[in-house]
Amino acid sequence: MYKVLIVDDEIYVVALIQKLIDWEKFDMRVEATANDGITALELVKEIKPDLVIVDVRMPGYDGISFMDKVREFNENVRFIVISGHKQFDYARGAMRNNVEDYLLKPINKEELESVIGQVHDKLIMNQKKETHIKEMKEELDTSKRRIRESLIKELQREGSEEFSLSLDKLNEHYLVNLQEGNYQMCMLILDAPVKFDTSADRDLLFYKIQDRLAGELRRFCLEVIDMEQENIIFYLLNYKNGTQEKISSMLHQLMREYRGQIQKFGQVSLTVCTGTVYESFDQLGSAIPELCRLAASRCALSELRVIEPGDIKTEGNILPAIWEFGEEKLRKALTELNVEELLHCIREMFSRAFYGIEEDSLLYYRLYLELCAEIYNYFSNIGMLQESEKEFNQRMSKCFLQTSNVRLYGKLLCDEVQRLINENQLSEVSQATPTIRIVKRYITEHYMEEISLSTAAQVVNLSPVYLSRLFKKEEGINFLDYVNQYRIEVAKKFLSDINYNVLEAADLSGFKNTRYFSKIFKKAVGITPSEYRKRHLGKERG
Repeated sequence: MYKVLIVDDEIYVVALIQKLIDWEKFDMRVEATANDGITALELVKEIKPDLVIVDVRMPGYDGISFMDKVREFNENVRFIVISGHKQFDYARGAMRNNVEDYLLKPINKEELESVIGQVHDKLIMNQKKETHIKEMKEELDTSKRRIRESLIKELQREGSEEFSLSLDKLNEHYLVNLQEGNYQMCMLILDAPVKFDTSADRDLLFYKIQDRLAGELRRFCLEVIDMEQENIIFYLLNYKNGTQEKISSMLHQLMREYRGQIQKFGQVSLTVCTGTVYESFDQLGSAIPELCRLAASRCALSELRVIEPGDIKTEGNILPAIWEFGEEKLRKALTELNVEELLHCIREMFSRAFYGIEEDSLLYYRLYLELCAEIYNYFSNIGMLQESEKEFNQRMSKCFLQTSNVRLYGKLLCDEVQRLINENQLSEVSQATPTIRIVKRYITEHYMEEISLSTAAQVVNLSPVYLSRLFKKEEGINFLDYVNQYRIEVAKKFLSDINYNVLEAADLSGFKNTRYFSKIFKKAVGITPSEYRKRHLGKERG
């Protein structure tokens, strides 16, 4: 509703104006009244009315002086002037440029209502205009922000050409104001067990800290460009030489200040990662990967709220021992698509990694990437993955960077396995099918070579005995019989081609012993290879 202030030294006139008009009809409300100019002026400052109905003659300030005072600090308020003196008629024309209208006492209801109606229409038009201007400004600000953010997105891209541009070109293209000095990438990370929108209080705290941090950084920097992605905010800082220590001190102080407030939310933490300081923009090529390594170490360095490059330790080579401990069980669970057992196995491996994180701050991350590679290779081998290994790793790494709870790493991996199972409709009834698909593909690609149950078992990381049982269960035929059957089908094609004789057909289909080939062929087909060749010569040619 629009707010109205009525000012007149005659109390009954104020009461009359209040009662004469159905204010709700004009979406208005009488917010306050006053009987002198001084009180009215204070009320204007306090309630910020949209319309003031004011008498020309009153104590304190007269109407003209009062309006002049109001115009000094509020250009938007509208006035309707009333007076009991006819001699004021001469001023009517001059005042129309500054007030809505002049009304002579006694107040006429219809005349007052008409003027208020006109004011109402103007207020609506002005509000629409202001809203339109505000929307245009917000749209312009949003576009400008997106253009500025795109510089950080470009820095995230491998092989970016922006590093070779001059500062003038960068400033022009991205609407930024980079200057000669130091350049540094930083990131603010919020870790929480649930999403922002489930806790308004936590949201408010996070964005309060975000705004405070941005404000503090701008106090020290020549330019600050920020970009939000999920629970991470990236910052590109540009500041004068010798400012780094001040910024570092401010970040540590800020995190200490907010530590207590953050802890009250439980399982919620804020971490700031600060990258290496560079003397020129074209050196920022390794800044984003470095930040990602710092972020990936925050679970191992959980006692730190500000992580700097010097905090990372990479001593020893602990991963092979952890991998060797769980490798067999992991691959068996993956082969059998037993997600529950897979989760148990992965958590065991991360539990062992806990004892090595003091020597290797990135041990959790290295183990996670190794597990990602194992999952990718398995599902890729059975033709269940469309994305490249690089795309898969980038997607899974992004999930890792958005999580700092070590118990959730196993869940991330197993959720991905479950998604692939669901997408490819690999039910529990046919759990072994992917394994057999790998074996059959191996036979298809290597039938000309020496193939044994042992070599096939190595491909799928199973024991020969277990694979033999699994193959028979799935295919209803022994492994060796399947290999021979496949080779015979290949041999038939060569025997039907005039360009190949029996010996060549045997060799090209994987049978190195001609006598054995003839024996197996006759047993399977009912006639010898020579007889088959005579009957079918040229039939399958081309």
